[in-house]
Amino acid sequence: MNATILVVEDDPEVRSLLEYTLAKEKYKVHTAESGKQALEILDNMVPDVITLDLMLPDIHGLECCKKLRSDPRFQSVSILMLTALDSLDDIVRGFETGADDYLVKPFQLPELVVRIKALLRRRHVGRSERMVAAAGSTMVDLAHHRVTINGTPMDNLTYKEMELLFILLRKSPKVVRRTYLLQRLWGRQDSRALDVHILHLRQKLGQKAGEQILTVPGQGYKFVPMLFSQESNPTIPPPAAASASAA
Repeated sequence: MNATILVVEDDPEVRSLLEYTLAKEKYKVHTAESGKQALEILDNMVPDVITLDLMLPDIHGLECCKKLRSDPRFQSVSILMLTALDSLDDIVRGFETGADDYLVKPFQLPELVVRIKALLRRRHVGRSERMVAAAGSTMVDLAHHRVTINGTPMDNLTYKEMELLFILLRKSPKVVRRTYLLQRLWGRQDSRALDVHILHLRQKLGQKAGEQILTVPGQGYKFVPMLFSQESNPTIPPPAAASASAA
């Protein structure tokens, strides 16, 4: 079945161009010229991807994104923000709000198509693999959009942050290379997106849990369960074990 895309864009020329381009790719395309109209359309449908302009005439795109991410129906919908706002702070806010990708205007239409195909491909891969991963006391259930630590729900994570944590847990305690994470989660080498998500993930998990995500310089990241992450170097055995070995 062809994917369904909702294009939210107030500029009629840009909206028509996006609709034409995506329809040529055999997607089912719906359009909205405002945040209010988009939310009304979404009352009756759940698309696969939403391309979301930020500078809308009524409801700001960030506010629309917040509303969608607070609704369980749209937790796994891919949101691609399209905007002329290109500062690092704007991009960080976009990802914090729950965007899966961020494309700055002006952009080339082939790049937009590639970004959407990457988002759809990752959705397909996610559905075909085991959706639960755990390491130590941390568990991610992607199918139900749930993260728990010691059985306590963590409700403040975006879906993209859950996906990142899910990969780290599945590979734990092995190193996951930056290049793999970038390609798997964003389909390109955008180090800012990964850095922002690692930072937010550590902050949201809290000090003790966040410290389990270790940076491996020149390689990537790894998740080391609490028992080991309390050591200054997880590869070195605890002092007591080392002393016993020496004896």
